[in-house]
Amino acid sequence: SEGIVLSIPMPGHSTDVESTEGAVDELDKMVQECDVVFLLTDTRESRWLPTVMAAAHDKMLLNAALGLDSWLVMRHGGGLGCYFCNDVVAPENSMKNRTLDQQCTVTRPGLSPIASAMTVELMVALLHHPLAQRAPAPAVRRTEFSPTDNSGAGALGVMPHQIRGSLVSYTMMTPTVPAFPYCTGCAPTVVEAYTSDKTKLVQAVCESRDGSFLEDLSGLTAFRAEAAEKMVDMEDWEDDE
Repeated sequence: SEGIVLSIPMPGHSTDVESTEGAVDELDKMVQECDVVFLLTDTRESRWLPTVMAAAHDKMLLNAALGLDSWLVMRHGGGLGCYFCNDVVAPENSMKNRTLDQQCTVTRPGLSPIASAMTVELMVALLHHPLAQRAPAPAVRRTEFSPTDNSGAGALGVMPHQIRGSLVSYTMMTPTVPAFPYCTGCAPTVVEAYTSDKTKLVQAVCESRDGSFLEDLSGLTAFRAEAAEKMVDMEDWEDDE
């Protein structure tokens, strides 16, 4: 094994071109050479670049995130949503104007080993499936009485898209969410821009303090504008009634 000291370029965290290029090349090389990417960083924006890289190189990526008393484990790829697919804004500097205690994640002591164990088990299950990271996730159950879909199960059972757990209620749920076409982390336009010129893309994203560059590139800006226009049309229709 080898430990590498590296600062991941992050959206909204400006840096010089030389530093960005060196970090991107080093991280990209590691992603290409590995079999599985475990994404365990603290801030939301630090998860963006590894997400794009894994999508660009079609690598298995397993994401684990902790809250105070809840945790999330999820896999990317295979038409399933990534960590950013539920967002309607681009990731930006979440550490700005925050005190040290606000920047750090305070979590209950049992959360980390639970999430870590689930992440490893999901990896092993995927590696034993012939489609690996493209293995299908269980279909969403319409009601609690709907039969469980095990059609895509592998040698070690079903492979959920997400596992969300809570220590408040001591429960887990396994939702399946499709990829969002205008996602700032895995949209085709974002992945294509990275493949075309990775340093140029990352530098532009880092210099965009309000996230507008990523939102425009992914199509999220146009999507929100269209949604707002439809809301206005609905209000006009209700007024006419």
